[in-house]
Amino acid sequence: MTPADARYDEARRVWNGLTAASPAAVAYPTTAAGVARVVGTARETGLGIATRSGGHSATGTSTGDGVLVCGVGAMRGIAVDPDARTATVEPGVTVGELDAATTAHGLATPQGVAPEVGVTGLTLGGGTGYLSRAHGLACDRLARVDLVTAAGERVTASPAANPELFRAVRGAGGEFGVAVELAFDLVPVPDEVAMCDVWFPVDGAADIAALLHEYRALVREAPRETNVSPYVARVPDEPAFPDDRVGDLALCVLGVHGGAPDAGERALAPFREVGDAAPLFERADRRPYPEVQAYLGGGSPAGDRYYWRSVAVEAFTDDLVELTAERMAALPGDRDTVVVWPLGGAVADIDPADTAVPERDAEVVLNFEACWSDPDDDDAHLAWARESAARARDVGTVTGELPNFSGTERGDDAARGVYAANYDWLRETKRRWDPDGVFSPSGRL
Repeated sequence: MTPADARYDEARRVWNGLTAASPAAVAYPTTAAGVARVVGTARETGLGIATRSGGHSATGTSTGDGVLVCGVGAMRGIAVDPDARTATVEPGVTVGELDAATTAHGLATPQGVAPEVGVTGLTLGGGTGYLSRAHGLACDRLARVDLVTAAGERVTASPAANPELFRAVRGAGGEFGVAVELAFDLVPVPDEVAMCDVWFPVDGAADIAALLHEYRALVREAPRETNVSPYVARVPDEPAFPDDRVGDLALCVLGVHGGAPDAGERALAPFREVGDAAPLFERADRRPYPEVQAYLGGGSPAGDRYYWRSVAVEAFTDDLVELTAERMAALPGDRDTVVVWPLGGAVADIDPADTAVPERDAEVVLNFEACWSDPDDDDAHLAWARESAARARDVGTVTGELPNFSGTERGDDAARGVYAANYDWLRETKRRWDPDGVFSPSGRL
């Protein structure tokens, strides 16, 4: 599709309206050989490539002005080997499709929290999910990835084959080639897992901070299988919520336990009882893992404007708790939020230099997530998210960011802010595998 095509506007559309761009063309290969031809065209014309699988990149790397977009969304093959506990996927597979294929065998791999998101972009950008504390990031379960390189060659990256490239693609993958096949190690999941969703009333930052202090004490003692993420939201106008609190701020506690459901219910119970006030809404049950994965899916409409900044902090200190509560109480719009995402566990088992993801020792990640529709409101939402992240950095000990939640900024300063101590070896690996900058020309390396 080129700008002369009547379907060009549809072809260039991506999920994040804030990163909308006008590429030179959008190509749709359906095989690895087709990908190689697209790469060859990009190299010969000097256009450069932005790879798009699900098109959900919040940072804007799945499109760009004047580039050749390589849309691999039609490549959706999945093969699961339940005996070897592995899954092999093509680059257009979504999280929901992978979950459906693996859980049919009682298996899964950590993969985000929205079924419509593409597996490839999420994994190669790190990838957090409900199973991460128990089993690592999405990229930590990657056993192998085949890429088409800037030279147009298909190469394998794994611990045994091109290990330095494999090290780099786990967290900075789109900068080194177009992934055409990924292989994952899988882990067992029960038929049903325990979950809870509880909304607590709050009247300002002080109430939020009190609940977050209790949450912090509980999550520090929680087993690895427990993933509980508080976030702030406005009470919706729905029958399950009190009419007199519609539009009010609430602190929502969403918890998932990836182990045996009996143990999960016991582990989640204390998180449902924080604070003194009765919840505005409470749901606690057992669900099949794909249903848990889909619980928050669909809540972020395509074409709206999104800007996410993550701050991974080594300790969720009193000062950071208070700052987080303050920023939660100062949302510029009804759909903005702050999410406290716990790390630790298996995420911290891997050395920060073993992948491109630089922050492995963080206690939590603070995600400042702005969501709005009107371009006239850009300044207010961007300023809130950027100021929130900057102030958190000033208060806490921060080393790098989660690449998938790292804003839309470009340039050397932004790259060093994301990759921290891993930046220098990533740049050297980029020079070796993509010396002319064919891939992600609007990227960071």
